[in-house]
Amino acid sequence: MTTFLALYRGESVNAAKLIAVTAEPSLVSELAARILSEPGESQPDPVLQEIESGRRRALQLVRNEAD
Repeated sequence: MTTFLALYRGESVNAAKLIAVTAEPSLVSELAARILSEPGESQPDPVLQEIESGRRRALQLVRNEAD
C-alpha cells in the first residue's frame, strides 16, 4: 500500500496548487507521529468521536508501517 504526503499552497483550498509530493517513509512516519502527539479532539457526538478514534488509529498504522 502506498502512503504519501502532498504539499499545497494557495489563497484557499480551491485555489491551492500542488508544490510537492513524497512517499519517503521517514517523512510519512514523522508527520504521522507529529499529528498523533497533538491531543485528540473530544467530541460530544459519539459518531464523530468514532471518526476521530478511527483517524488516530489509521495514523498509528501508517506510522508503524513506515518505520
